[in-house]
Order: sequence, then structure tokens, then C-alpha cells
Amino acid sequence: MNEKQLQLFQELARQRSFSKTADKMHISQSTVTKNLQNLEKELGTLLMDRKTLSLTEEGKLALEKIQTLLASWEELRSLSSKLGNKYERTLRVGASTTPGTYFLPSICKKCHEELPQLRLHLHIDNSETIIQLLKDQEIDIAIVGHDVKGDDFQTSPLISEKLAIIAPPETEEDQWNCFEELKIHPFIKRKEGSGTYHAAKAGLTNWGGSLSLLETAAIVPNTESVISLVEAGIGCGFISEHALKGAVTRGCHFKGFLPGERTFFISVASQDDPIMETLLELMMRWSRTRTLL
Repeated sequence: MNEKQLQLFQELARQRSFSKTADKMHISQSTVTKNLQNLEKELGTLLMDRKTLSLTEEGKLALEKIQTLLASWEELRSLSSKLGNKYERTLRVGASTTPGTYFLPSICKKCHEELPQLRLHLHIDNSETIIQLLKDQEIDIAIVGHDVKGDDFQTSPLISEKLAIIAPPETEEDQWNCFEELKIHPFIKRKEGSGTYHAAKAGLTNWGGSLSLLETAAIVPNTESVISLVEAGIGCGFISEHALKGAVTRGCHFKGFLPGERTFFISVASQDDPIMETLLELMMRWSRTRTLL
């Protein structure tokens, strides 16, 4: 059973004539007859009285169902066509968890406003995984806290930020300015594959300390987990300054910034692609006008 077969039966029921149906559908009369026979065989019942060319009770029921089915199929075809034509291009964007959580939503909003014909497929993971996806050509753009090396990639700095130190609500509200003030507290640490892990490691080195010398209260995969555990009093943590406002709102105490800054980069495969260049330009404009959350 196929759509053409159902359309032929619907027209035959309307015309009540094999010859008129054949003329209307631009086929032979024998094809109309064979179509009816095949449909009756498939349904296992007689659909049309051959003498009066009127529908049997089974034929009337079949016609009702067929009309509904054809209308639904046409609706689906129309909807699919609209969705297919809405987007001219899909770009796969990968981001590590910090930009994926705090940057990409506003970037996607701006893209939707200025480039409605472009669809973004997003992948959020740690920096090392995102970089590998870019190298494996499974994403088109990577936003990570590392400069992706290699002649096959074009990499540009997007934004720079500091890492904030946060402590549980019951902690005194003084600022910490050296490693000695940190090492007496347990810390919620990020996984080694994350950009935040490497940034914290570099910042502590600038203070003459080491991440490995801090007591580990927990190791977690993302910023939200750090904030939740700090809020619960499990330990202190290092988070993006873009997440600081939300952490303070939840009762965490801001204890200062680690020395230095980390930079997030945009990396793409080296190629001339006008759509890609337009999106990258949009991202750079976003970075120049951004405000901290």
C-alpha cells in the first residue's frame, strides 16, 4: 500500500467511474482496475460494487480512513518542507563546560537574532574532549580554555577572565591573598581534563603553591557541582568569575581571585567558509560587549 494507491481509490470513490478516474489521474483504465484489486486484496475485503460502482460498507470505512491518512501525510510533508527550508546550514559547536554554561546561551541568542538561517548543534564537555572532537572533525568550532595547536586550525582569543575563590557560607568574609591562607582548607577540585583545573594549577603556581598540596574534599565535573558542594559546606573551590554572582547569591563567600588570567579561545579547521567567518565575527562582537553574569 502506498500514497499513490490511496489517492487512486479516493478519486475512484469520488468519480464512481473507472474511465473518468483514469482520465483525471492520467493513467490507463486497466491501471485503475488493477489498483482497486490490489487494494482489496491487501485489505482482504470488497471495497466497491462492480455493478453500481458504489462503495461497500467496508469501502466507506476504508475511504474515511484513507482521507484522514492522506491529509495527515500532506500535513507532515508541508511541515517537513518548512523545517527543511528554515535552515540553510548547520554548524557543530563544541565548548568546554564553563563557556558552554555561561557564554554559549547568549551567543546562541545573538546568532538566532542575526543569523536565523543558521542552526547550531551544541556539544558540551571538558576541554580535552572538545579539542579531540575538533581534531576528529566531529565539530566545526571549539570554544575552550586552551590554545589549540597545529597548522590545520585557526585559533583566536575570545575572552579572558580570572578564577574566583569561593568558600562555604560559615567562613569569615576576609580576602585571601596568598597560598598559605588557602592550604589550611579542603577544596572541591575539577577533573584534570578541564580548563579550570589547568587554570587553577597555574594560578596557584604563581602564588608559590600547588594544587596537589591542597586537601581534596571532592573532584567534580563542572562549575555547578563546585558551587553546590561549597554551598553545602564541604570545602572551598575555584570557579569562573562569570559564575561568581550566582555563587554569592546562593550564600558562598567570595575570597578573592587567583593571580593571572585565563583565556578562552575559538578554534576552527582552516578553511574558507563565509558562513563560518560570519559566525566567528558575531562571536567576537559578543565578546567585546559582554557583561559579567
